[in-house]
Amino acid sequence: MNKYKCLLREWCDYLVSRQRDDGGFSCEACETIHGRADNAIFPLIYMFSETGDCRYLLTAQKLISFRKNFEHSDGAVQNDYGSEWKGITVFSAINLYKTLHFFAEVLPENFRKNLEEKFRNSCNWVYENVVDGFRANINYYAAASAVNTMCGEYFGEEKFTIRAKNLLDYCMKNFTENGLLTGEGQPHNFTTEKGCFPVDIGYNLEESFPCLVDTAEILNDEKILKKLSAYGKEFLMFMLPDGGWDNSFGSRNNKWTYYGSRTSDGCIGAFIRLSKFDPVFYEAAERTFEMLFACTHNGALYGGRFYKENGQPPCVHHTFCHAAALADALCAGLHTSRNRQKIPCETMKNGYKYYKELDTYKIRAGRWLATVTAYDFSTYTYARGAAHSSGGALSLLYHKDYGAVVAGSVYEYKLTEQFNMQNPTDEINHRPLIPRAEYKKDGKNYATCFDGNAQIIATESDGKTFVKVKSKFVCVEEKCAENDELFAEFFYEFSDEKITISAAINQQKSDVVFVLPIIKNTAKIFTENSFKKEKIFFLTGGFSADEFTFEMDEKITVTIS
Repeated sequence: MNKYKCLLREWCDYLVSRQRDDGGFSCEACETIHGRADNAIFPLIYMFSETGDCRYLLTAQKLISFRKNFEHSDGAVQNDYGSEWKGITVFSAINLYKTLHFFAEVLPENFRKNLEEKFRNSCNWVYENVVDGFRANINYYAAASAVNTMCGEYFGEEKFTIRAKNLLDYCMKNFTENGLLTGEGQPHNFTTEKGCFPVDIGYNLEESFPCLVDTAEILNDEKILKKLSAYGKEFLMFMLPDGGWDNSFGSRNNKWTYYGSRTSDGCIGAFIRLSKFDPVFYEAAERTFEMLFACTHNGALYGGRFYKENGQPPCVHHTFCHAAALADALCAGLHTSRNRQKIPCETMKNGYKYYKELDTYKIRAGRWLATVTAYDFSTYTYARGAAHSSGGALSLLYHKDYGAVVAGSVYEYKLTEQFNMQNPTDEINHRPLIPRAEYKKDGKNYATCFDGNAQIIATESDGKTFVKVKSKFVCVEEKCAENDELFAEFFYEFSDEKITISAAINQQKSDVVFVLPIIKNTAKIFTENSFKKEKIFFLTGGFSADEFTFEMDEKITVTIS
């Protein structure tokens, strides 16, 4: 059994061990039972077909019984016991189809018929409800295109295929010139004052993109597949060399994990399918696998590299979702390692690329990769814990040898999606990983990383990249400054040997601090300024870090090398 199948078997064995008498999975991290557990049926049946071990079949059969707790008479499935959101019916239907499409011949007849009936009922709900005007982010439209295509193919009904083509066409029109998919926010075509769109790399890559690839493949639409291949290479600019993803600014960043997103399946299967157009996608799949493997302990996929050592238990949602994606990749042809090659971020020339739709700069300087962002799109949950990096923050810094050195995300971790996010344990010093200047007044935090109107100027000279930022101190609740005359200036110098950060404020103010979190056991910092240092951890991204705090009563200069 190859390494990919071995990891899937580990995950499936873990799921078997966590199954309750009612068929659901007991989650080590959450005080709830995740209603989307039926997504594990596909990987469990894959493993049953490989091994003949009836434990996997029995676990899948119990999951179908468990699914009844969330089914509605119209064919929909709700998210959880406490959430009646029915949009996730699309993901249940996709996993049922893949189980039937690949493994119908190994299923007991009664079980197969049961799956077919539930698949058909769910498809009917999707057909009737996920139409123009359905209030959901674009990942649901992409998934609905896949569901309709799958239903049309499986049952031979043209009306589903027609609907699928319409949804596919709609989604394809939402790609930007830089190959990113807008719509992870509502309305899908919303544009901020700066011209930014609702984009989230995690959801783009782990839900929308694979669904669009599935749709185009079943429709045998080579033209769309080639377009998706081109867009996919643009997405790979955000893949880091270790297989992690830079989503430090994403519109749904509150659910970011370093390898993707908290409740999505993953992109590894889509990469395998697109590798026929470009072998770089096989390399991307390999690196995705390596990151997932690195985050797995005792059969469970954790939400980040540093979860286990910080006493954070694994949420079972990570395992059963990504098990589905890995099974999909195996069905698509993932079977052996190939000759390794570079991915786009490694072939990028020194300098920067600007993404207008994100007001974000991707920078390469020799062994360093960096992101500086002033992305100003915000969802309705922004002030409730979904406040992503902005304000000209150095939201991500990566070194070829150290890996991620800075990995900003949201400022405050809150359960903006109560049933889809896990709480941190009480034993950790849980603080944000965004570099920023900030102060407190009247119980509120005012920080530069909230300033969507920050000004960024980037230049290149003598093989170096220079970025100058001017940012106000903004309160997340009101999204406004307490003092419009007070601002911070940051100056970043990127070279092959080191990164230099200078920070200063334009007025005397005694309580302003510059905070620089550096991920544990990576780069070193050098400075002549005094600072305080604390060990911290943050659940989004899942990194431990050393938090360096400087009083900004003088200019701060820090070198990272």
